Amino acid sequence: MKSRRLTMTVLGCVLWSHAAWADPVTEEVSALRHDVQQLTATVQQLTTTVQAQQQRIAQLEQFGAKPSQVTSTVPATAAQQPAAASFSSAFNPEIGVVADILGKLSNSSTEGDGNDKLSVREIELVFGHPIDPYSRFDSTITFSDFENPDIEEAYITHWGLPGEIKAKLGRMRPRIGKASAVHGDVLDTVDEPLVVSEYLGKEGLFRTGLELTGFVPAPWTAVTHELTVGIIEGGVGDGGTLFGDVRRHPSFYTHLKNFLDVSDTTNIELGTTYLVGSKDATDHFGVNAFGFDATLTHYVTPANKLKWQNELYLQDRKDSFTIGGNGSRTKFNKNPWGLYSLVDYRLSPRFGVGGRFDYVQPVDLNPVTKARNADTAWSGYLTLYQSEFARWRLQFRHTDFAAGGDDNTIMAEGTVAIGVHKHQLQ
Repeated sequence: MKSRRLTMTVLGCVLWSHAAWADPVTEEVSALRHDVQQLTATVQQLTTTVQAQQQRIAQLEQFGAKPSQVTSTVPATAAQQPAAASFSSAFNPEIGVVADILGKLSNSSTEGDGNDKLSVREIELVFGHPIDPYSRFDSTITFSDFENPDIEEAYITHWGLPGEIKAKLGRMRPRIGKASAVHGDVLDTVDEPLVVSEYLGKEGLFRTGLELTGFVPAPWTAVTHELTVGIIEGGVGDGGTLFGDVRRHPSFYTHLKNFLDVSDTTNIELGTTYLVGSKDATDHFGVNAFGFDATLTHYVTPANKLKWQNELYLQDRKDSFTIGGNGSRTKFNKNPWGLYSLVDYRLSPRFGVGGRFDYVQPVDLNPVTKARNADTAWSGYLTLYQSEFARWRLQFRHTDFAAGGDDNTIMAEGTVAIGVHKHQLQ
C-alpha cells in the first residue's frame, strides 16, 4: 500500500514537472506561428500592390505618358486620387506666358507707336503638346498695346520622315538667317536689326507654309550641314518692303547652315539664304534675295562668352517700279542691300554688354530728297540676366536716316517667362 502511494506520488511529480517545462515552449511556438502568418499576409499585400502598379504603368505607357507622371495605384485607397490627376494631366497642353515690357524715349519728330512711352510691347501665350510619338503642335498668341490679338504661330512638327527629315506645317517663323528665325526674347538687343525690320518686317517674317529640314550627308565629320527648304504664302511681315503685301503668289526660300567646332572653346556657324517672291499682284517671282550670316562664339572661360554675329541681305528686283491699282507708279531701288554686325560679351553669368552696327539701303525711292544712301545706326546695350525666367536690358541707339535727319533713342526692356516655354532668357 505504501509502495503504491509512493508510485502515484512520483508519477504526479513527473507529470507536474513536464507540464511546467512544456508551457513556455508552447507559448513561444505559438507566437512565432502568429508572426509568420502576419508576414505572409504582408507579403501577399505587397505582391498585390506591385502587380497593380505594373498594370498601371503598362496602361500609361500605351498612352505615351512620361515616367515622371506614372504614379502607384492601390485599389480602394486615397492614393488613387493623385494617380488619376496625374493620368489626366498627361493629356493637358503645356502652357507658358512671356511678357515683354518696354520703356522708350526718343527725340524723333515723327509720331510713332511707342515713342516716349512705357507699354506692354508684347505678351505671348504659348501652347504646345505632343500629338503622338511622331508629331507635336505648338502655337503662340500675342497681345500688345499697339496691335490687336494675333496668332503669331500655329504649326505642327512631324518627325520620322525618310532620311530623318523634320517637317513643319502651319503659321511659323521660317528658318531664314539668324535674327528673323527666332522670337524677340531670344535676341541680344531690345529691337530687331534694321535690315530685318525694314526688309522682312517688324519682328521678322512669319507666314503660313510648309518647311522641310534635314542634315546633308557628307564624308567629313568636322562640319555639320543642315538644309531647310520651304514654301510660304505671299507677302511679307508688318512694314516689310522685300515683297509686296498681296498673297496671290507664294514665296519660296531655302537656308543652308554649316556648323564647325574649331576647338573645345570656339565654334563657327556659316549660313546662306535664298528667297524668291512677288512685289505685287501682277508680278511672278520678280524679287530675289540672297542672305549670308556668320557667327563666331568663343568661351574665354566657362562663365565668359564672346559672340560676334553678322548678317547680310542683297536684293535683285526685276523691275525698278510697280504700278498700283489707281495707276500710281512706285519707284524701287533694283539692288538694295543691308547688313548688321553685333558683338556680345558675357561679363559674368548675370551681366552682359554689347554693341551693334546697322546699314540698310531703302527699297522705296519715292522720297524726293535723299540725304544719304542708307539708314545707319549705332547701338550699345547692357543686360542683366536675373535668372532664366527674368531679364532686364538697357539700350541706346543713334540712327541717321537716308531721307535726312537723325534720332537718339533710349530703350529699357523687362522680359519675364512663366510656365512651360521653349526659350530660356539666357
